[in-house]
Amino acid sequence: MSSSLYAQDPIWDFVNTDNSELPVATVKCITVDNSGAYWYGTYMGGVAVVRDGSWTIYNTSNSSLPHNYVNTIAHDKDNVIWIGTDGGGLARFDGTDWVVYKTSNSGLPSNVIMSVYCDDNGTVWAGTYFGGLAKFDGENWVVFNEENSGLISNKVIAIQKDSNNVMWLGTQGGGLASFDGKNWNVYTESNSKLPNDYIYSIAIDEDNNKWIGTGGGGIAIFNDVFWIVFNMENSGLTDDNIRPIYVDKNGLKWIGTYIGGLNMFDGETWTNYDSENSIIPDDEITYITSDDDKLIIGTERTGVVAVTGLMHEAAGGMAEDITAVKATQIMFDQNKTDEPATISKKTAPLDSLFEQSGENKIVLVFDAADVYFDKARINRYLNSFRIILKQRERIDATYDVSMLVYSSNYDVDPKKVVLTDQQLKKLQVKKVTYLEGESTFSKALTESYGIIKKDYNSEGNNHVIAATYKFIRDDEVAKRIIQENVDNNYILFTLLAFDTKGWKMERKMKEMVPKGKGYYYALDPATIKDNWSATAQIGMSLFKGDMDVNSVINFPGVIGVALNKQVLSTGIFAGGVKGQFNLGKLQGSKSDYSFENKYMEGSVTFQAILNSWINRNFRFEKLRPYAFAGVGFISYRVVLRNGDGNVVDAFGYKVTPGDKLANGPDPEKDKAVTEMIFPLGLGANYKLNEKLFIELEASSRLIFSDKLDGKVKERNDKYWFVTLGLTYKFNTKEFLPDLLNK
Repeated sequence: MSSSLYAQDPIWDFVNTDNSELPVATVKCITVDNSGAYWYGTYMGGVAVVRDGSWTIYNTSNSSLPHNYVNTIAHDKDNVIWIGTDGGGLARFDGTDWVVYKTSNSGLPSNVIMSVYCDDNGTVWAGTYFGGLAKFDGENWVVFNEENSGLISNKVIAIQKDSNNVMWLGTQGGGLASFDGKNWNVYTESNSKLPNDYIYSIAIDEDNNKWIGTGGGGIAIFNDVFWIVFNMENSGLTDDNIRPIYVDKNGLKWIGTYIGGLNMFDGETWTNYDSENSIIPDDEITYITSDDDKLIIGTERTGVVAVTGLMHEAAGGMAEDITAVKATQIMFDQNKTDEPATISKKTAPLDSLFEQSGENKIVLVFDAADVYFDKARINRYLNSFRIILKQRERIDATYDVSMLVYSSNYDVDPKKVVLTDQQLKKLQVKKVTYLEGESTFSKALTESYGIIKKDYNSEGNNHVIAATYKFIRDDEVAKRIIQENVDNNYILFTLLAFDTKGWKMERKMKEMVPKGKGYYYALDPATIKDNWSATAQIGMSLFKGDMDVNSVINFPGVIGVALNKQVLSTGIFAGGVKGQFNLGKLQGSKSDYSFENKYMEGSVTFQAILNSWINRNFRFEKLRPYAFAGVGFISYRVVLRNGDGNVVDAFGYKVTPGDKLANGPDPEKDKAVTEMIFPLGLGANYKLNEKLFIELEASSRLIFSDKLDGKVKERNDKYWFVTLGLTYKFNTKEFLPDLLNK
């Protein structure tokens, strides 16, 4: 038995291009092989190996390494090194001989290898960027992709195997996939608590919990049943763009980020090491591993950081006294702290959070008669439930959501309302209860409260959310039932009332909700006839082409009108379709020549307008930015004149190219030239009042033509607009997400 006593601060060592033979400073991957040699995979510099202080560099010029851009590197049980490259395929190196596997000589589906995992039985798993997952047993290749497996993305970025021999795959855009050899499961933002479908890393802790690093959603922890999410809002994470995650021998979680440096989580406390509060030189972490008590960190721009004693210091105490900090000790709450480096988050252990699936109970209620005779209403109800649960309640694994369907019409059996598994999954509904026979709203409420009160936590968020259409006949009885359950059991109530006409009826509906103990929404969402607007614009045109030295800016270079129709809103942004028609002029001159182009153009674009910032903490009020892109046409006539004013060349006129005397200054018109354009641009509108808006817009037109200035050479012409507009809105009405986000 041996032990070490650390009586000083951790020792930081740096390996870079200035103090070592490291070929480039971008280190994408690291592995420490069975002999203790360090293998650094670099981007552009090949592979660097350090063995007993001696360096060896393998690249395309001195070895059979097929590519100098290395994405991933691993060693198998026989100490064979496997190197995944960014375009050169997969290389196998046993210390003497190289074997390179490519699409041209093997079953490898893509030459871009993003991840390699060597399992204990000798199988090599390669995640590719375009070809899915490849499994290689030394002789045979098996490929899993979007067409023949459960994968919904062929970009496999991360691979791990858990203690149950289940493979876990992180994909770019396709979420998280698991494969037990026969069955596939896929977890995405739409069907689970996974906060982002871009997965960059997976780590498995000693309790078989999966720690999943996402590209924008923070860290998700999954125990095969429930989820917990850590992000910048509810933890000490310094960046929600996660790169590597490493679980050390003490159970500590080391998390590399895109711009937030290195984070450490010991189950209770978050600690951050970045370029401002430590001597770590780079905040973009690419890889993390360890060798005994040395933490080894790859960076994007500054090589490798090796820290001796940091893991010991983080775990605390003498080396032989370190006890593993299990994932079951993880604690967090929703309150942020202002502490800059070390942040403690404590409420309940992770395992207990996983188990508290019934701590908060919600029952969703609606009348089958409402939706049976109008199928569109079921989508309104379900969409409104989904928005409420996600945006206002923000439900997680601690919630138990159920649904109750009743019928106020004896002829309509509630079970006739068929809800698909996907619809229920989006709402995270675990159980649907149908009340047989004809029922009243008050009876449905009584049953719903009974569902909650059966074995419920009085301290939890217990809530009945009901959707109804137009009116409720027994509102006075319902009002007493709602108030009684608020007073005696503190069960809140929300009413979503669609198409409630008249102030008397709305007042009766609203009075059912106890003040301060629930929510009332009068919902009359937008339809096809709503949210139209018209815009008039004027601005200048800018030209770039063969005749672009002088006078290329023209004002007014464009005059236009547009008709807009908003078609959707997510709460964060609104989307609309815009039909635009413009008239204008392009002009320019060079040397002794000048041109003039008179055009008209039409286009259809899709416009996305930001209502609030992505995190919803900031909402745009008067000034709102937008972007647009689309397709259209331009029809024009252009003349190219010399210094005497005679036409040298033209399109859309009857001229003889180069014969300026025959053409004269004013040739006869011919058929206009018509070509396809692709408009795209950015802008902002400023709200003057509910009807009028000022718009400032900068846009360009992608066009594959060299005729716009009348002179044809080798490069295509380009033109831009900067415009000022006035928009008038009519039939304005909010969409469902806007109404429910209030």
